Amino acid sequence: MSEGLKITIGQEGDGLLISFEGLIDEDSNFSELDGKIKGKVIFDFEKVSLINSCGIREWVNFLESVDKDSVLVYRNCRQIIIEQINMVHGFIREGATVESFYAPYYCEDCDKEFKMHLKVSDVKGSSAPAVKCPDCGSDEMEFDAIEEQYFQFIK
Repeated sequence: MSEGLKITIGQEGDGLLISFEGLIDEDSNFSELDGKIKGKVIFDFEKVSLINSCGIREWVNFLESVDKDSVLVYRNCRQIIIEQINMVHGFIREGATVESFYAPYYCEDCDKEFKMHLKVSDVKGSSAPAVKCPDCGSDEMEFDAIEEQYFQFIK
């Protein structure tokens, strides 16, 4: 049994803030958003724990119903969301932007993996920015993916 998807709707400045929490799967229902998506809309994926193939289909179908004049911003995209943006045509529609996301890093000193929160503006070209280890402070954290593939969504 799925824990489901919780959708929270709020305001942020002149835009609508829609936060998602939980699983985006075959049981995800975006109908409560029908007719509410107008103007600037920020989709916050901070608390999304999983998205499966059926959830991807539901998301793409939902986006097709969104007003074409809306300005869509993706915020706090987990690695699972970035992977879908990079692979699935229609997961992010033309004109939409990613504001911030998580990227995989590895600290050799700690022997730990971290998901580091970045802004798109932190990435220059297809090069991962240098970040300090949140545990030991090392400046030697390695980006733990193929930069050109992972940052494909920025183009």
